[in-house]
Amino acid sequence: MQKRNVMKFRAGTLYTQKMAHLYGRATSSSCLLCHQPDSQIHMLSGCQNASVQNMVNERHNIPSRLIIKTLNKGDFGGNITFTDIGSETRMAQQSLVLPAHVANRTLPQWLLPNLSADELQACSRPDAICVQPIGTKNGHQRDILAIHPSSWDVHLIEVKYCDDTQPEQQLA
Repeated sequence: MQKRNVMKFRAGTLYTQKMAHLYGRATSSSCLLCHQPDSQIHMLSGCQNASVQNMVNERHNIPSRLIIKTLNKGDFGGNITFTDIGSETRMAQQSLVLPAHVANRTLPQWLLPNLSADELQACSRPDAICVQPIGTKNGHQRDILAIHPSSWDVHLIEVKYCDDTQPEQQLA
């Protein structure tokens, strides 16, 4: 089903409310959930309805968890200090178990020390943060939190999707 819908999307034949209206099968071309103008892009990621947004977030988080799971197995897996890739239950469903020092969904205080705990939880977050001691090229650093943050290279990891035929907007 998913592969078929992807192929329909790429071919421009994914059945939307807009198409139903065009074919005389609906009285309106607006999205039935949010009442905004409907289209393929709207259906896949533009609808602001809560249930659709949850599906869009999960579609993003599944590959994000796979990436973090792979990084976690590598030399710098212990250097992951933060994730925003879904709940611990969802991570466990993909067999991703992170060390206790990894913060989930609330940015670490050292990243933005001038913000309160509530502001850190509410602000925009990367999908993951990986830190590495400055000057380290490779190797295993499992006790990164013992090193002062001023001695870290901080790597923000962000997973993004875009229309593969028109990536300009997402690249910008």
